[in-house]
Amino acid sequence: MQLGAQGQRVLGCLVEKALATPDHYPLSHNALRSACNQTTGRDPVVDYDDRDVRAGLDDLKAQQLVRSEYARGSRVPKAAHRLEEQLDLDRPQQAVLALLLLRGAQTPGELRSRAGRLHPFASVEAVEEVLRSLAEHRFGTLVERRAREPGRREARWAHLLGESESATAVPPDAASTTAASTSVAPTTDGPVPTAGPRGRHRTFADAVAAGDLHTAVAQLADDVVFHSPAVHRPYRGREATAAVLRAVTTVFEDFRYVDELDAGDRVGLVFAARVGDRELEGWDYLRFDEAGRIVELTVMIRPLSGLEAVVERMRTALGG
Repeated sequence: MQLGAQGQRVLGCLVEKALATPDHYPLSHNALRSACNQTTGRDPVVDYDDRDVRAGLDDLKAQQLVRSEYARGSRVPKAAHRLEEQLDLDRPQQAVLALLLLRGAQTPGELRSRAGRLHPFASVEAVEEVLRSLAEHRFGTLVERRAREPGRREARWAHLLGESESATAVPPDAASTTAASTSVAPTTDGPVPTAGPRGRHRTFADAVAAGDLHTAVAQLADDVVFHSPAVHRPYRGREATAAVLRAVTTVFEDFRYVDELDAGDRVGLVFAARVGDRELEGWDYLRFDEAGRIVELTVMIRPLSGLEAVVERMRTALGG
Protein backbone atom coordinates (compact mmCIF):
# COMPACT_ATOMS: atom_id res chain seq x y z
CA MET A 1 0.00 0.00 0.00
CA GLN A 2 1.48 3.29 -1.13
CA LEU A 3 -0.36 6.56 -0.62
CA GLY A 4 0.62 9.91 -2.10
CA ALA A 5 1.21 12.99 0.01
CA GLN A 6 -2.43 14.12 -0.24
CA GLY A 7 -3.74 10.68 0.64
CA GLN A 8 -1.47 10.50 3.68
CA ARG A 9 -2.58 13.92 4.94
CA VAL A 10 -6.29 13.23 4.37
CA LEU A 11 -6.11 9.83 6.09
CA GLY A 12 -4.21 11.27 9.05
CA CYS A 13 -6.81 14.03 9.46
CA LEU A 14 -9.74 11.62 9.30
CA VAL A 15 -8.23 9.35 11.95
CA GLU A 16 -7.25 12.30 14.16
CA LYS A 17 -10.72 13.87 14.10
CA ALA A 18 -12.46 10.52 14.62
CA LEU A 19 -10.47 10.03 17.83
CA ALA A 20 -10.24 13.61 19.10
CA THR A 21 -13.62 15.10 18.12
CA PRO A 22 -16.06 12.23 17.46
CA ASP A 23 -19.07 14.57 17.80
CA HIS A 24 -17.89 16.40 14.66
CA TYR A 25 -17.04 13.31 12.65
CA PRO A 26 -17.31 12.19 9.80
CA LEU A 27 -15.96 15.26 8.01
CA SER A 28 -17.48 17.33 5.25
CA HIS A 29 -15.24 18.35 2.37
CA ASN A 30 -14.75 21.84 3.83
CA ALA A 31 -14.01 20.51 7.32
CA LEU A 32 -11.51 18.06 5.86
CA ARG A 33 -9.73 20.80 3.93
CA SER A 34 -9.50 22.90 7.11
CA ALA A 35 -8.08 19.92 8.99
CA CYS A 36 -5.47 19.35 6.29
CA ASN A 37 -4.41 23.00 6.39
CA GLN A 38 -4.09 23.33 10.17
CA THR A 39 -0.93 25.12 11.25
CA THR A 40 -0.68 23.23 14.55
CA GLY A 41 0.05 19.52 14.80
CA ARG A 42 1.16 19.36 11.17
CA ASP A 43 4.58 18.86 9.62
CA PRO A 44 4.81 20.05 6.96
CA VAL A 45 2.14 22.77 7.03
CA VAL A 46 0.27 22.72 3.71
CA ASP A 47 -2.23 24.91 1.84
CA TYR A 48 -4.48 22.41 0.08
CA ASP A 49 -7.27 23.52 -2.22
CA ASP A 50 -10.37 21.50 -3.15
CA ARG A 51 -8.52 19.61 -5.87
CA ASP A 52 -5.83 18.47 -3.44
CA VAL A 53 -8.44 17.17 -0.98
CA ARG A 54 -10.31 15.36 -3.75
CA ALA A 55 -7.04 13.82 -4.93
CA GLY A 56 -6.36 12.58 -1.42
CA LEU A 57 -9.85 11.09 -1.14
CA ASP A 58 -9.52 9.41 -4.55
CA ASP A 59 -6.21 7.91 -3.43
CA LEU A 60 -7.85 6.48 -0.30
CA LYS A 61 -10.87 5.18 -2.24
CA ALA A 62 -8.55 3.25 -4.53
CA GLN A 63 -7.14 1.54 -1.43
CA GLN A 64 -10.63 1.11 0.12
CA LEU A 65 -9.56 3.21 3.11
CA VAL A 66 -12.40 5.74 3.01
CA ARG A 67 -16.18 5.71 2.66
CA SER A 68 -18.88 8.35 2.23
CA GLU A 69 -21.65 8.76 4.79
CA TYR A 70 -24.79 10.89 4.73
CA ALA A 71 -26.51 12.43 7.73
CA ARG A 72 -30.26 11.92 7.99
CA GLY A 73 -32.01 14.31 5.62
CA SER A 74 -28.74 15.62 4.14
CA ARG A 75 -27.43 15.28 0.60
CA VAL A 76 -23.93 16.41 1.58
CA PRO A 77 -21.53 13.45 1.77
CA LYS A 78 -19.06 13.21 4.62
CA ALA A 79 -15.84 11.22 4.67
CA ALA A 80 -14.94 8.52 7.17
CA HIS A 81 -11.83 6.32 7.27
CA ARG A 82 -11.88 2.51 7.23
CA LEU A 83 -8.63 1.71 9.03
CA GLU A 84 -10.31 -0.37 11.70
CA GLU A 85 -12.16 -2.64 9.29
CA GLN A 86 -9.53 -2.80 6.54
CA LEU A 87 -6.38 -3.14 8.64
CA ASP A 88 -7.87 -4.29 11.96
CA LEU A 89 -6.26 -1.46 13.94
CA ASP A 90 -7.36 -0.65 17.48
CA ARG A 91 -7.51 2.86 18.98
CA PRO A 92 -3.88 3.04 20.25
CA GLN A 93 -2.60 1.82 16.87
CA GLN A 94 -4.76 4.33 15.02
CA ALA A 95 -3.55 7.17 17.25
CA VAL A 96 0.13 6.40 16.62
CA LEU A 97 -0.38 5.96 12.89
CA ALA A 98 -2.30 9.24 12.63
CA LEU A 99 0.51 11.15 14.35
CA LEU A 100 3.10 9.63 12.03
CA LEU A 101 0.97 10.53 9.00
CA LEU A 102 0.46 14.11 10.16
CA ARG A 103 3.87 14.96 11.63
CA GLY A 104 6.36 12.59 10.03
CA ALA A 105 8.96 10.46 11.80
CA GLN A 106 8.96 10.81 15.60
CA THR A 107 10.46 9.23 18.70
CA PRO A 108 8.29 7.21 21.11
CA GLY A 109 8.60 10.05 23.63
CA GLU A 110 7.38 12.60 21.10
CA LEU A 111 4.48 10.36 20.12
CA ARG A 112 3.41 9.95 23.74
CA SER A 113 3.54 13.68 24.43
CA ARG A 114 1.42 14.44 21.35
CA ALA A 115 -1.14 11.64 21.64
CA GLY A 116 -3.13 12.94 24.62
CA ARG A 117 -6.23 14.03 22.66
CA LEU A 118 -6.23 10.85 20.57
CA HIS A 119 -5.31 8.20 23.13
CA PRO A 120 -3.51 8.76 26.46
CA PHE A 121 -0.52 6.45 26.79
CA ALA A 122 0.56 5.59 30.32
CA SER A 123 4.26 5.41 29.43
CA VAL A 124 6.78 5.56 26.61
CA GLU A 125 7.01 1.77 26.87
CA ALA A 126 3.31 1.56 26.00
CA VAL A 127 3.97 3.56 22.84
CA GLU A 128 6.90 1.32 21.95
CA GLU A 129 4.68 -1.75 22.34
CA VAL A 130 2.18 -0.28 19.88
CA LEU A 131 4.97 0.59 17.44
CA ARG A 132 6.23 -3.00 17.57
CA SER A 133 2.73 -4.30 16.92
CA LEU A 134 2.49 -2.07 13.83
CA ALA A 135 5.95 -3.14 12.65
CA GLU A 136 4.95 -6.79 12.97
CA HIS A 137 1.36 -6.44 11.78
CA ARG A 138 -0.23 -9.49 10.16
CA PHE A 139 -1.22 -7.44 7.11
CA GLY A 140 2.33 -6.23 6.58
CA THR A 141 4.87 -3.88 8.11
CA LEU A 142 3.14 -0.54 8.70
CA VAL A 143 5.93 1.32 10.51
CA GLU A 144 9.69 1.11 10.75
CA ARG A 145 12.35 2.26 13.19
CA ARG A 146 14.84 4.64 11.60
CA ALA A 147 18.55 4.70 12.30
CA ARG A 148 19.41 7.24 14.99
CA GLU A 149 20.45 10.52 13.40
CA PRO A 150 23.54 12.51 14.44
CA GLY A 151 22.68 14.94 17.24
CA ARG A 152 19.61 12.99 18.36
CA ARG A 153 19.42 10.91 21.51
CA GLU A 154 16.69 8.58 20.24
CA ALA A 155 15.79 6.85 17.00
CA ARG A 156 12.61 7.92 15.28
CA TRP A 157 9.81 5.80 13.83
CA ALA A 158 8.07 6.41 10.49
CA HIS A 159 4.99 4.98 8.78
CA LEU A 160 5.24 2.90 5.60
CA LEU A 161 1.95 3.89 3.97
CA GLY A 162 3.75 6.02 1.41
CA GLU A 163 6.98 7.81 0.66
CA SER A 164 8.34 10.11 3.34
CA GLU A 165 11.73 11.55 4.29
CA SER A 166 14.53 9.15 3.39
CA ALA A 167 16.45 7.43 6.14
CA THR A 168 17.90 4.06 7.01
CA ALA A 169 15.68 1.71 8.93
CA VAL A 170 16.84 -0.59 11.71
CA PRO A 171 15.00 -3.62 13.13
CA PRO A 172 12.60 -2.84 16.01
CA ASP A 173 14.60 -5.06 18.38
CA ALA A 174 18.02 -3.85 17.26
CA ALA A 175 18.40 -1.52 20.21
CA SER A 176 16.35 -0.23 23.07
CA THR A 177 15.38 3.40 23.29
CA THR A 178 18.11 5.45 24.89
CA ALA A 179 17.03 6.77 28.26
CA ALA A 180 17.02 10.54 28.48
CA SER A 181 19.68 11.97 30.72
CA THR A 182 18.60 14.02 33.69
CA SER A 183 21.91 15.80 33.89
CA VAL A 184 22.00 19.21 32.23
CA ALA A 185 25.10 21.15 31.35
CA PRO A 186 24.46 24.85 30.71
CA THR A 187 26.14 24.95 27.31
CA THR A 188 25.19 25.96 23.80
CA ASP A 189 26.07 22.53 22.37
CA GLY A 190 23.20 20.74 20.65
CA PRO A 191 20.96 21.18 17.62
CA VAL A 192 20.75 24.78 16.47
CA PRO A 193 17.24 26.19 16.98
CA THR A 194 15.05 26.67 13.93
CA ALA A 195 15.30 30.26 12.77
CA GLY A 196 12.25 30.26 10.47
CA PRO A 197 9.17 32.42 11.04
CA ARG A 198 7.25 29.49 12.57
CA GLY A 199 8.21 26.25 14.23
CA ARG A 200 11.08 27.75 16.26
CA HIS A 201 9.74 26.07 19.39
CA ARG A 202 9.69 22.50 18.10
CA THR A 203 13.20 21.50 19.09
CA PHE A 204 12.67 22.81 22.62
CA ALA A 205 9.15 21.36 23.01
CA ASP A 206 10.09 17.94 21.64
CA ALA A 207 13.18 17.80 23.86
CA VAL A 208 11.22 18.74 27.00
CA ALA A 209 8.51 16.20 26.25
CA ALA A 210 11.10 13.50 25.63
CA GLY A 211 13.13 14.37 28.75
CA ASP A 212 16.16 15.45 26.69
CA LEU A 213 17.19 18.38 28.87
CA HIS A 214 20.59 18.80 27.25
CA THR A 215 18.93 19.69 23.94
CA ALA A 216 16.24 21.78 25.65
CA VAL A 217 18.80 23.92 27.50
CA ALA A 218 20.81 24.36 24.30
CA GLN A 219 17.86 26.31 22.87
CA LEU A 220 18.15 28.99 25.57
CA ALA A 221 19.94 32.28 25.04
CA ASP A 222 22.79 33.12 27.42
CA ASP A 223 20.72 35.91 28.99
CA VAL A 224 17.38 34.06 29.05
CA VAL A 225 14.87 35.27 31.66
CA PHE A 226 12.70 32.61 33.30
CA HIS A 227 9.47 33.72 35.04
CA SER A 228 8.34 31.06 37.50
CA PRO A 229 4.72 30.77 38.67
CA ALA A 230 6.00 30.21 42.21
CA VAL A 231 8.26 33.22 42.84
CA HIS A 232 8.01 36.91 41.98
CA ARG A 233 11.66 37.51 41.08
CA PRO A 234 12.66 35.94 37.73
CA TYR A 235 15.63 33.61 37.23
CA ARG A 236 18.23 35.09 34.88
CA GLY A 237 20.70 33.29 32.67
CA ARG A 238 20.98 29.81 31.14
CA GLU A 239 22.65 28.22 34.16
CA ALA A 240 19.93 29.28 36.61
CA THR A 241 17.17 28.28 34.21
CA ALA A 242 18.82 24.90 33.58
CA ALA A 243 18.81 24.20 37.32
CA VAL A 244 15.07 24.88 37.50
CA LEU A 245 14.31 22.72 34.45
CA ARG A 246 16.38 19.91 35.95
CA ALA A 247 14.33 20.09 39.15
CA VAL A 248 11.07 20.16 37.19
CA THR A 249 11.81 16.75 35.68
CA THR A 250 11.83 15.25 39.16
CA VAL A 251 8.55 16.93 40.10
CA PHE A 252 6.23 16.53 37.09
CA GLU A 253 4.80 13.15 36.10
CA ASP A 254 3.03 12.33 32.82
CA PHE A 255 4.13 15.69 31.38
CA ARG A 256 2.89 16.31 27.84
CA TYR A 257 2.13 19.23 25.54
CA VAL A 258 -1.47 19.14 24.36
CA ASP A 259 -1.81 22.30 22.26
CA GLU A 260 0.20 25.20 20.88
CA LEU A 261 -0.20 28.72 19.51
CA ASP A 262 2.64 29.68 17.17
CA ALA A 263 3.06 33.37 16.32
CA GLY A 264 6.65 33.05 15.09
CA ASP A 265 8.84 34.85 17.62
CA ARG A 266 6.25 34.21 20.38
CA VAL A 267 4.85 30.78 21.10
CA GLY A 268 2.40 29.48 23.68
CA LEU A 269 2.48 25.78 24.63
CA VAL A 270 -0.34 24.25 26.67
CA PHE A 271 0.73 21.33 28.84
CA ALA A 272 -0.83 18.78 31.18
CA ALA A 273 0.94 16.94 33.98
CA ARG A 274 0.54 15.37 37.39
CA VAL A 275 2.26 16.06 40.71
CA GLY A 276 1.51 13.26 43.13
CA ASP A 277 -2.27 12.91 43.10
CA ARG A 278 -2.79 16.44 41.71
CA GLU A 279 -3.72 16.87 38.05
CA LEU A 280 -2.73 20.23 36.59
CA GLU A 281 -2.46 22.12 33.36
CA GLY A 282 -0.31 25.04 32.41
CA TRP A 283 1.07 27.37 29.79
CA ASP A 284 4.67 27.84 28.62
CA TYR A 285 5.18 31.21 26.94
CA LEU A 286 8.35 31.39 24.83
CA ARG A 287 9.86 34.49 23.23
CA PHE A 288 12.68 34.12 20.69
CA ASP A 289 15.47 36.36 19.47
CA GLU A 290 16.39 36.78 15.80
CA ALA A 291 18.78 33.82 16.00
CA GLY A 292 15.97 31.56 17.15
CA ARG A 293 17.07 31.16 20.77
CA ILE A 294 14.70 31.53 23.70
CA VAL A 295 15.21 34.85 25.51
CA GLU A 296 12.15 34.66 27.75
CA LEU A 297 10.33 31.69 29.28
CA THR A 298 7.20 32.22 31.37
CA VAL A 299 5.28 29.39 33.04
CA MET A 300 1.75 29.54 34.43
CA ILE A 301 -0.05 26.70 36.24
CA ARG A 302 -3.63 26.02 37.36
CA PRO A 303 -5.46 25.13 39.56
CA LEU A 304 -4.09 26.67 42.75
CA SER A 305 -3.89 23.26 44.45
CA GLY A 306 -1.71 22.02 41.61
CA LEU A 307 0.57 25.05 41.84
CA GLU A 308 0.90 24.58 45.60
CA ALA A 309 1.92 20.94 45.07
CA VAL A 310 4.54 22.06 42.51
CA VAL A 311 5.95 24.71 44.87
CA GLU A 312 6.29 22.21 47.71
CA ARG A 313 8.06 19.63 45.56
CA MET A 314 10.30 22.23 43.88
CA ARG A 315 11.55 23.51 47.23
CA THR A 316 12.77 20.01 48.04
CA ALA A 317 14.25 19.48 44.56
CA LEU A 318 16.13 22.81 44.66
CA GLY A 319 17.36 22.25 48.19
CA GLY A 320 15.30 25.07 49.62
